[in-house]
Amino acid sequence: MSVTTNETPVAVEETAAAAPPPRSRGFLAGGHYIPYAMILPAVAALVGVLAYPLYQLFDLSFQNINRYSYLVNPALSKYIGFEGYGKVLGDDQFWEVVLRSVWFTLELVVLSMVLGMLFALLLNRVSGWVKVVCITVMMFVWAIPALVTGTIFRWLFASNGGVVDYIGYLFTGDEKTKHYDWFADPTVGLYVVGAAVIVWGALPFLVLGLNAALTQVPKELMEAAKLDGATGLQAFRHVVIPVIKPFLMISTALSFIWDFQVFAQIFSLRNTSPEPGYWTIGTYLFQKGIVASKYSDSSVISIAMILLMLAVLVFYIRQMLKIGAQDR
Repeated sequence: MSVTTNETPVAVEETAAAAPPPRSRGFLAGGHYIPYAMILPAVAALVGVLAYPLYQLFDLSFQNINRYSYLVNPALSKYIGFEGYGKVLGDDQFWEVVLRSVWFTLELVVLSMVLGMLFALLLNRVSGWVKVVCITVMMFVWAIPALVTGTIFRWLFASNGGVVDYIGYLFTGDEKTKHYDWFADPTVGLYVVGAAVIVWGALPFLVLGLNAALTQVPKELMEAAKLDGATGLQAFRHVVIPVIKPFLMISTALSFIWDFQVFAQIFSLRNTSPEPGYWTIGTYLFQKGIVASKYSDSSVISIAMILLMLAVLVFYIRQMLKIGAQDR
Protein backbone atom coordinates (compact mmCIF):
# COMPACT_ATOMS: atom_id res chain seq x y z
CA MET A 1 0.00 0.00 0.00
CA SER A 2 1.33 3.52 -0.78
CA VAL A 3 0.49 6.64 1.13
CA THR A 4 0.92 10.04 -0.57
CA THR A 5 2.04 12.98 1.52
CA ASN A 6 2.70 16.58 0.56
CA GLU A 7 6.34 15.80 -0.07
CA THR A 8 7.13 12.36 -1.39
CA PRO A 9 5.23 9.09 -1.50
CA VAL A 10 6.12 6.81 1.35
CA ALA A 11 5.59 3.01 1.12
CA VAL A 12 3.99 1.47 4.14
CA GLU A 13 3.95 -2.29 4.42
CA GLU A 14 0.90 -3.83 5.99
CA THR A 15 2.00 -6.31 8.60
CA ALA A 16 -0.17 -9.35 8.68
CA ALA A 17 -1.08 -10.68 12.06
CA ALA A 18 0.85 -13.77 12.90
CA ALA A 19 -1.38 -16.81 12.58
CA PRO A 20 -1.52 -19.01 15.68
CA PRO A 21 0.29 -22.29 15.33
CA PRO A 22 -1.99 -25.13 14.39
CA ARG A 23 -3.25 -27.06 17.41
CA SER A 24 -2.26 -30.64 17.58
CA ARG A 25 -5.08 -33.11 17.33
CA GLY A 26 -5.47 -36.51 18.84
CA PHE A 27 -6.40 -38.32 22.01
CA LEU A 28 -3.42 -37.07 24.01
CA ALA A 29 -3.69 -33.46 22.82
CA GLY A 30 -5.07 -30.66 24.94
CA GLY A 31 -5.50 -32.82 28.02
CA HIS A 32 -8.26 -34.91 26.46
CA TYR A 33 -6.92 -38.00 28.19
CA ILE A 34 -7.30 -36.53 31.70
CA PRO A 35 -10.99 -37.47 32.23
CA TYR A 36 -10.29 -41.02 31.08
CA ALA A 37 -7.28 -41.27 33.34
CA MET A 38 -9.36 -40.08 36.31
CA ILE A 39 -12.09 -42.70 35.84
CA LEU A 40 -9.60 -45.48 35.15
CA PRO A 41 -9.23 -46.48 38.84
CA ALA A 42 -13.02 -46.74 39.20
CA VAL A 43 -13.26 -48.85 36.04
CA ALA A 44 -10.42 -51.08 37.24
CA ALA A 45 -12.12 -51.53 40.62
CA LEU A 46 -15.44 -52.45 38.98
CA VAL A 47 -13.77 -54.93 36.67
CA GLY A 48 -11.84 -56.43 39.58
CA VAL A 49 -15.00 -56.82 41.68
CA LEU A 50 -17.38 -57.98 38.94
CA ALA A 51 -15.23 -59.94 36.51
CA TYR A 52 -14.93 -63.19 38.50
CA PRO A 53 -18.57 -63.31 39.71
CA LEU A 54 -19.79 -62.66 36.16
CA TYR A 55 -17.53 -65.40 34.85
CA GLN A 56 -18.89 -67.81 37.47
CA LEU A 57 -22.44 -66.76 36.61
CA PHE A 58 -21.98 -67.51 32.92
CA ASP A 59 -20.13 -70.75 33.68
CA LEU A 60 -22.92 -71.86 36.00
CA SER A 61 -25.57 -71.16 33.38
CA PHE A 62 -24.08 -73.88 31.15
CA GLN A 63 -24.28 -76.54 33.90
CA ASN A 64 -27.08 -78.39 35.70
CA ILE A 65 -26.27 -77.62 39.32
CA ASN A 66 -28.79 -77.63 42.16
CA ARG A 67 -28.46 -77.99 45.92
CA TYR A 68 -28.34 -81.79 45.83
CA SER A 69 -25.69 -82.04 43.13
CA TYR A 70 -23.67 -79.25 44.69
CA LEU A 71 -23.68 -80.51 48.31
CA VAL A 72 -24.43 -84.23 48.22
CA ASN A 73 -23.21 -85.63 44.92
CA PRO A 74 -21.03 -83.20 42.93
CA ALA A 75 -20.40 -85.93 40.37
CA LEU A 76 -23.92 -85.32 39.01
CA SER A 77 -22.95 -81.82 37.92
CA LYS A 78 -22.06 -81.56 34.25
CA TYR A 79 -21.99 -79.12 31.40
CA ILE A 80 -25.19 -79.17 29.34
CA GLY A 81 -24.49 -76.27 26.95
CA PHE A 82 -27.49 -74.18 26.02
CA GLU A 83 -29.98 -76.73 27.32
CA GLY A 84 -30.53 -74.64 30.45
CA TYR A 85 -31.26 -71.55 28.35
CA GLY A 86 -33.81 -73.46 26.31
CA LYS A 87 -35.45 -74.75 29.47
CA VAL A 88 -35.83 -71.31 31.06
CA LEU A 89 -36.67 -69.37 27.89
CA GLY A 90 -39.20 -72.03 26.91
CA ASP A 91 -41.02 -71.71 30.23
CA ASP A 92 -44.29 -69.75 29.89
CA GLN A 93 -44.07 -68.72 33.53
CA PHE A 94 -40.75 -66.96 32.88
CA TRP A 95 -42.24 -64.79 30.14
CA GLU A 96 -45.31 -64.12 32.25
CA VAL A 97 -43.05 -62.85 35.02
CA VAL A 98 -41.01 -60.74 32.58
CA LEU A 99 -44.14 -59.16 31.12
CA ARG A 100 -45.53 -58.48 34.59
CA SER A 101 -42.22 -56.93 35.62
CA VAL A 102 -42.18 -54.63 32.57
CA TRP A 103 -45.76 -53.39 33.14
CA PHE A 104 -45.16 -52.98 36.85
CA THR A 105 -41.93 -51.09 36.22
CA LEU A 106 -43.58 -48.76 33.71
CA GLU A 107 -46.32 -47.99 36.24
CA LEU A 108 -43.78 -47.25 38.95
CA VAL A 109 -41.61 -45.04 36.75
CA VAL A 110 -44.54 -42.97 35.49
CA LEU A 111 -46.07 -42.54 38.95
CA SER A 112 -42.71 -41.76 40.55
CA MET A 113 -41.69 -39.16 37.95
CA VAL A 114 -45.09 -37.43 37.79
CA LEU A 115 -45.57 -37.29 41.56
CA GLY A 116 -41.93 -36.35 42.09
CA MET A 117 -42.26 -33.43 39.66
CA LEU A 118 -45.51 -32.23 41.24
CA PHE A 119 -44.04 -32.31 44.75
CA ALA A 120 -40.83 -30.64 43.55
CA LEU A 121 -42.83 -27.80 41.98
CA LEU A 122 -44.86 -27.47 45.16
CA LEU A 123 -41.68 -27.43 47.24
CA ASN A 124 -40.48 -24.41 45.27
CA ARG A 125 -43.59 -22.44 46.24
CA VAL A 126 -43.66 -22.95 50.02
CA SER A 127 -41.94 -20.85 52.65
CA GLY A 128 -38.45 -21.58 53.90
CA TRP A 129 -39.35 -23.31 57.18
CA VAL A 130 -41.98 -25.50 55.49
CA LYS A 131 -39.39 -26.51 52.90
CA VAL A 132 -36.91 -27.47 55.63
CA VAL A 133 -39.54 -29.57 57.41
CA CYS A 134 -40.54 -31.33 54.18
CA ILE A 135 -36.93 -32.09 53.26
CA THR A 136 -36.25 -33.44 56.76
CA VAL A 137 -39.28 -35.74 56.59
CA MET A 138 -38.30 -36.99 53.13
CA MET A 139 -34.76 -37.71 54.26
CA PHE A 140 -36.19 -39.72 57.16
CA VAL A 141 -38.43 -41.68 54.76
CA TRP A 142 -35.46 -42.30 52.46
CA ALA A 143 -33.38 -43.62 55.38
CA ILE A 144 -35.92 -46.31 56.34
CA PRO A 145 -34.91 -49.76 55.00
CA ALA A 146 -37.11 -51.22 52.29
CA LEU A 147 -37.93 -54.28 54.40
CA VAL A 148 -39.23 -52.05 57.20
CA THR A 149 -41.28 -49.97 54.77
CA GLY A 150 -42.86 -53.11 53.29
CA THR A 151 -43.73 -54.42 56.76
CA ILE A 152 -45.33 -51.11 57.76
CA PHE A 153 -47.47 -51.05 54.62
CA ARG A 154 -48.51 -54.66 55.23
CA TRP A 155 -49.88 -53.55 58.62
CA LEU A 156 -51.52 -50.45 57.12
CA PHE A 157 -53.39 -52.52 54.51
CA ALA A 158 -54.16 -55.49 56.77
CA SER A 159 -57.70 -56.87 56.50
CA ASN A 160 -57.99 -57.09 60.30
CA GLY A 161 -57.33 -53.81 62.08
CA GLY A 162 -55.70 -52.14 59.09
CA VAL A 163 -55.52 -48.36 59.15
CA VAL A 164 -56.51 -47.96 55.50
CA ASP A 165 -59.61 -50.13 55.90
CA TYR A 166 -60.66 -48.21 59.01
CA ILE A 167 -60.28 -44.87 57.22
CA GLY A 168 -62.40 -46.25 54.38
CA TYR A 169 -65.05 -47.25 56.93
CA LEU A 170 -65.07 -43.74 58.41
CA PHE A 171 -65.73 -42.25 54.95
CA THR A 172 -68.25 -44.82 53.68
CA GLY A 173 -69.86 -46.18 56.86
CA ASP A 174 -69.82 -49.64 55.28
CA GLU A 175 -68.81 -52.41 57.66
CA LYS A 176 -67.40 -54.47 54.79
CA THR A 177 -64.63 -51.95 54.23
CA LYS A 178 -63.30 -52.72 57.71
CA HIS A 179 -62.14 -56.13 56.53
CA TYR A 180 -61.36 -55.61 52.86
CA ASP A 181 -58.49 -57.89 51.85
CA TRP A 182 -56.17 -55.88 49.62
CA PHE A 183 -53.98 -58.91 48.95
CA ALA A 184 -56.61 -61.45 47.91
CA ASP A 185 -56.30 -60.35 44.30
CA PRO A 186 -52.64 -60.15 43.22
CA THR A 187 -53.52 -57.48 40.66
CA VAL A 188 -54.73 -55.16 43.43
CA GLY A 189 -52.06 -56.24 45.88
CA LEU A 190 -49.18 -55.72 43.44
CA TYR A 191 -50.29 -52.81 41.25
CA VAL A 192 -51.91 -50.81 44.07
CA VAL A 193 -50.33 -51.70 47.42
CA GLY A 194 -46.98 -52.80 46.02
CA ALA A 195 -46.79 -49.70 43.84
CA ALA A 196 -47.63 -47.50 46.83
CA VAL A 197 -44.77 -49.01 48.85
CA ILE A 198 -42.17 -48.56 46.14
CA VAL A 199 -43.27 -45.08 45.03
CA TRP A 200 -43.30 -43.99 48.68
CA GLY A 201 -39.66 -45.00 49.03
CA ALA A 202 -38.61 -43.52 45.68
CA LEU A 203 -40.19 -40.07 46.06
CA PRO A 204 -37.60 -38.51 48.42
CA PHE A 205 -34.72 -38.95 45.97
CA LEU A 206 -36.77 -37.76 43.01
CA VAL A 207 -38.34 -34.79 44.78
CA LEU A 208 -35.03 -33.53 46.16
CA GLY A 209 -33.24 -34.08 42.85
CA LEU A 210 -35.95 -32.45 40.76
CA ASN A 211 -36.21 -29.56 43.19
CA ALA A 212 -32.46 -28.96 42.86
CA ALA A 213 -32.75 -29.18 39.07
CA LEU A 214 -35.59 -26.65 39.03
CA THR A 215 -33.41 -24.12 40.85
CA GLN A 216 -31.09 -24.15 37.82
CA VAL A 217 -33.77 -22.76 35.50
CA PRO A 218 -32.83 -19.09 34.85
CA LYS A 219 -35.50 -16.70 36.10
CA GLU A 220 -34.83 -14.48 33.09
CA LEU A 221 -36.08 -17.22 30.75
CA MET A 222 -39.29 -17.64 32.73
CA GLU A 223 -39.87 -13.88 32.79
CA ALA A 224 -39.24 -13.65 29.04
CA ALA A 225 -41.72 -16.46 28.42
CA LYS A 226 -44.38 -14.68 30.47
CA LEU A 227 -43.74 -11.41 28.61
CA ASP A 228 -44.23 -13.29 25.34
CA GLY A 229 -47.65 -14.39 26.57
CA ALA A 230 -46.84 -18.01 27.42
CA THR A 231 -49.06 -19.74 29.94
CA GLY A 232 -47.62 -21.55 32.94
CA LEU A 233 -47.96 -24.92 31.20
CA GLN A 234 -46.34 -23.61 28.02
CA ALA A 235 -43.45 -22.09 29.97
CA PHE A 236 -42.98 -25.36 31.82
CA ARG A 237 -42.98 -27.36 28.59
CA HIS A 238 -40.74 -25.10 26.48
CA VAL A 239 -38.46 -23.57 29.13
CA VAL A 240 -38.26 -25.75 32.24
CA ILE A 241 -38.25 -29.20 30.61
CA PRO A 242 -35.35 -28.46 28.19
CA VAL A 243 -33.23 -27.08 31.04
CA ILE A 244 -33.76 -30.02 33.41
CA LYS A 245 -33.84 -32.67 30.65
CA PRO A 246 -30.43 -34.19 31.58
CA PHE A 247 -31.56 -34.89 35.14
CA LEU A 248 -34.91 -36.18 33.89
CA MET A 249 -33.06 -38.68 31.72
CA ILE A 250 -30.81 -39.77 34.58
CA SER A 251 -33.62 -40.12 37.12
CA THR A 252 -35.89 -41.97 34.68
CA ALA A 253 -33.17 -44.46 33.76
CA LEU A 254 -32.22 -45.02 37.40
CA SER A 255 -35.88 -45.43 38.37
CA PHE A 256 -36.37 -48.06 35.66
CA ILE A 257 -33.30 -50.00 36.80
CA TRP A 258 -34.26 -49.85 40.48
CA ASP A 259 -37.93 -50.67 39.93
CA PHE A 260 -37.35 -53.51 37.48
CA GLN A 261 -35.28 -55.47 39.99
CA VAL A 262 -37.36 -54.60 43.06
CA PHE A 263 -37.45 -57.38 45.63
CA ALA A 264 -37.37 -56.34 49.29
CA GLN A 265 -40.68 -54.43 49.31
CA ILE A 266 -42.69 -57.27 47.75
CA PHE A 267 -40.84 -59.84 49.86
CA SER A 268 -41.77 -58.12 53.13
CA LEU A 269 -45.23 -57.06 51.93
CA ARG A 270 -46.18 -60.73 51.49
CA ASN A 271 -44.52 -61.77 54.75
CA THR A 272 -41.47 -63.39 53.04
CA SER A 273 -43.67 -65.74 50.96
CA PRO A 274 -44.89 -63.97 47.82
CA GLU A 275 -47.45 -65.91 45.82
CA PRO A 276 -46.87 -66.54 42.08
CA GLY A 277 -49.21 -63.65 41.23
CA TYR A 278 -46.77 -61.31 43.00
CA TRP A 279 -43.66 -62.61 41.29
CA THR A 280 -41.64 -60.02 39.46
CA ILE A 281 -38.21 -60.80 38.02
CA GLY A 282 -36.54 -60.19 41.40
CA THR A 283 -38.86 -62.40 43.46
CA TYR A 284 -38.94 -65.03 40.69
CA LEU A 285 -35.16 -65.19 40.78
CA PHE A 286 -35.31 -65.62 44.56
CA GLN A 287 -37.83 -68.44 44.27
CA LYS A 288 -35.75 -70.30 41.70
CA GLY A 289 -32.32 -69.68 43.15
CA ILE A 290 -32.88 -69.74 46.92
CA VAL A 291 -36.18 -71.47 47.63
CA ALA A 292 -36.01 -74.14 44.91
CA SER A 293 -32.16 -74.20 44.89
CA LYS A 294 -32.01 -74.39 41.10
CA TYR A 295 -28.70 -72.60 40.78
CA SER A 296 -28.18 -73.08 37.05
CA ASP A 297 -31.71 -71.93 36.21
CA SER A 298 -31.32 -68.87 38.40
CA SER A 299 -28.05 -68.07 36.59
CA VAL A 300 -29.87 -68.05 33.25
CA ILE A 301 -32.58 -65.80 34.73
CA SER A 302 -29.89 -63.48 36.09
CA ILE A 303 -28.23 -63.21 32.69
CA ALA A 304 -31.58 -62.41 31.05
CA MET A 305 -32.14 -59.75 33.70
CA ILE A 306 -28.69 -58.25 33.06
CA LEU A 307 -29.31 -58.12 29.31
CA LEU A 308 -32.62 -56.30 29.84
CA MET A 309 -30.87 -53.79 32.06
CA LEU A 310 -28.12 -53.32 29.47
CA ALA A 311 -30.74 -52.54 26.81
CA VAL A 312 -32.09 -49.74 29.00
CA LEU A 313 -28.56 -48.56 29.76
CA VAL A 314 -27.63 -48.38 26.07
CA PHE A 315 -30.73 -46.31 25.34
CA TYR A 316 -29.90 -44.00 28.25
CA ILE A 317 -26.29 -43.50 27.12
CA ARG A 318 -27.39 -42.72 23.56
CA GLN A 319 -29.84 -40.10 24.80
CA MET A 320 -27.21 -38.51 27.04
CA LEU A 321 -24.75 -38.37 24.11
CA LYS A 322 -27.39 -36.63 22.00
CA ILE A 323 -27.96 -34.08 24.76
CA GLY A 324 -24.21 -33.52 25.08
CA ALA A 325 -23.88 -33.02 21.32
CA GLN A 326 -26.64 -30.42 21.37
CA ASP A 327 -25.01 -28.49 24.19
CA ARG A 328 -21.74 -28.07 22.29
